[in-house]
Amino acid sequence: METTAPQSDGAPEPQESNKSNKRPGPWQRLRRAVLLYVLVPYVVVTVLFTVLQRRLMYRPTVADSLTISDAGLDPGFGVDTSLVTADGQNIKGWLVNATGRSAGHVGRAPLVLYFPGNSLNRYERVHDLQEVASHGFDVLVFDYRGFGDSTGTPTESALTADARLVWQYATDTLKYEPQRIVVFGESLGGAVALSMWSRTNPHPPQPAAMILSSTFASMSKTVAWHYPLFPFQFLLADRWPSIERIGRVQAPVVVFHGTQDDMVPVAHARALAQASAQARFIEVSGAGHNDIPTNQLRLELDSLMAAMHAR
Repeated sequence: METTAPQSDGAPEPQESNKSNKRPGPWQRLRRAVLLYVLVPYVVVTVLFTVLQRRLMYRPTVADSLTISDAGLDPGFGVDTSLVTADGQNIKGWLVNATGRSAGHVGRAPLVLYFPGNSLNRYERVHDLQEVASHGFDVLVFDYRGFGDSTGTPTESALTADARLVWQYATDTLKYEPQRIVVFGESLGGAVALSMWSRTNPHPPQPAAMILSSTFASMSKTVAWHYPLFPFQFLLADRWPSIERIGRVQAPVVVFHGTQDDMVPVAHARALAQASAQARFIEVSGAGHNDIPTNQLRLELDSLMAAMHAR
């Protein structure tokens, strides 16, 4: 018996609804745009900062050798110095002679312990070192780990340990009396210098004085000021909380800061000085972040030198 297929009456067969063919609504498009153009870049930038933060914080100029001879400096400029750290790194520097003194007369002049900023190396600070030496001070400067011809990688914990080692070298090996040592810190160098007064150091130094130039209150505070929409301040591996340390310094402290500093707001430096009963704040009109206030520094060095001679 044959069966006959049912005849179509010409009406279209019902089709299943295809939701994938629907165009997204305005709210869906907005959510997608926010995800693609805001959230994803935000997360990528945050991750990149977290991974590369130390490369952004420490910007060394590396050199094969910066001995006084290899740097082309006059032999009377000073002597080469080198220290081996507890973890086997070699940090190198110079002991610059006070102007008018011959090499080898260690300990006869007062000493400035010079902590540089976060870039370049000691050779590129020769003129600054000579300026200090012209006021009758010997100057001891070391390149941080990874800077100049020093080995290693800079971190807060490593540079803190190295700062203590440099102080010990100046007082125990070179025999400079603490009351004839002035600690000078430039930008990051101020934070490195102040790390000697961290709570983990039960016997912090007792120098004659400390001078800070363009130093931040804390790296966290500076980063938050530069990037208020990102959580970078909470992701820092090296926080350098100078504002928590300066109060432990028992010596007189002078804080210089320029009004045109676009790296560290002058208000942060003022807060740093206010955290110490020993500190005096000097606002330098028109000076930027990398401008050491030479005229004011000369006055302070001459004043300190006169006080040391009067003892």
